Amino acid sequence: MIRSILKGDLDLSFLKVFTAANWILMVLMVAAAGAFSTPRMAAGVLLGALIANLNCAGLDKDCKRMMRWRHMGAYYGGMAVRMGLIALTVTVAFLYFPGIFSPVGLFIGLSVAVVNFNIVTLAMVIYRVRFKEAT
Repeated sequence: MIRSILKGDLDLSFLKVFTAANWILMVLMVAAAGAFSTPRMAAGVLLGALIANLNCAGLDKDCKRMMRWRHMGAYYGGMAVRMGLIALTVTVAFLYFPGIFSPVGLFIGLSVAVVNFNIVTLAMVIYRVRFKEAT
């Protein structure tokens, strides 16, 4: 399954692997923030990563809804609701718990899916280069 993803053959299992990798990356980033930084930073990374991972799950549902309804409005409606919930969550976290979350940690946590996507893309490029050199 991993080899087919690296080859660029993206099927339905890709989303499951990508989501699992997001959760694993979240754990690694929170552990690194806890080990090398402050507890506020680790809490910010944890909150941001949770938001990012839930957003990825929502994107999956929106794409499936768009394919079922055959209209882009379904996607944009779901995205607008999620962006509003993210803004609400971040605002509440900073207003009600001002000393608990680090804004830098929150930004780092929100970038979990982006970092994971870049890692997967880089792995695909490296695999393609090595595969073409071998043939």
